[in-house]
Amino acid sequence: MKNVFKKIIFLAVGAVLFASCRKDEQRTVLTQGNTPNLSVSSSTFNLQQANATAYAGTFNWTAADFGYKAAVNYTLQISRKGTNWASATTVELGLGNNLFKSFFVGDLNRELIKIIPTGTTSDVDVRVKAEVGASVPPVYSNVVPIRATPYRDIILYTFPQALNIAGNYQGWNPGTAPQLVSLQNNGEYAGFINFENSSPEFKMVKGNNWGAGDFGGGAGAGGTGNLTNGGSNLSLPNGAGFYYLTANTNSMRWTYYKINTWGVIGSATANGWNSDQDMTYDATTKTWTATLNLTAGEIKFRANDDWAVNLGDNGNDGKPEINGANIPVAAAGNYTITLDILTGGNWAYTIKKN
Repeated sequence: MKNVFKKIIFLAVGAVLFASCRKDEQRTVLTQGNTPNLSVSSSTFNLQQANATAYAGTFNWTAADFGYKAAVNYTLQISRKGTNWASATTVELGLGNNLFKSFFVGDLNRELIKIIPTGTTSDVDVRVKAEVGASVPPVYSNVVPIRATPYRDIILYTFPQALNIAGNYQGWNPGTAPQLVSLQNNGEYAGFINFENSSPEFKMVKGNNWGAGDFGGGAGAGGTGNLTNGGSNLSLPNGAGFYYLTANTNSMRWTYYKINTWGVIGSATANGWNSDQDMTYDATTKTWTATLNLTAGEIKFRANDDWAVNLGDNGNDGKPEINGANIPVAAAGNYTITLDILTGGNWAYTIKKN
């Protein structure tokens, strides 16, 4: 009888253990999930600033099924092709339990320029991540390849926020002239201009035509001078080249500083804060670039291996300012750094991990 009783207990314990194993096995299967299926309304996105408020396209996906009732959160991931979804080259948009994401042109452009260059067509991969909680691995949709051409978002300034620098280097045409811009709209203007004339002369025009009025005057000692309404042509005795110009219509003064080189300096560079890593000017894109190995740290841009004209970033938003804050570099790696400052009031830089 005692043996029979032992057998009954053994069988009961075995049944419980078997049921427990079955539950564990079932739980493992459930966490594997059924993946969403992603589709995109277009395979090519050629974005234009003139269409910023127009519809660009929609990303749709089917619901993920984890085998049990759960609140599923979806993230749309857009990544530069061939980068294996690295964080530095991937944009992630948390979309809650939505099963689609529609973009206006301007909104899609804002996300794409975080990971690919403007003005050129790049290959991009898109997928959806589905999650139900930290204890369950996420599942991913199929990857959809697209081709995208984002644009540089340019703000067009007008007087009194801008002065058009019309001169002999560009045909004396105020309507096509580069600008000095007063971002604070306080009468203090600044800008970088390429004067492609061996004896540059110019005036500071208050609009897109000469009828709007202009400031002229004459160069003073040390690169400074007086401004007057009308007045004579302003000139640059150091000849053709890149210049940093300022104008102050409160004090009626202007200055110039000729720029021969741009470089990157900082604790993230090979020589630290001791010396610059030179950048190269690209006449096609009108930008300065450098490909450098950086460590985690900080950088700044400076002209002529000196601190007289340097650029940092007070908002860490990719828009540099004169004497701005050090720019952080989060992780070591090989980077392509681009500085774009010849479009008045729209200075920009990128630091992209290769």
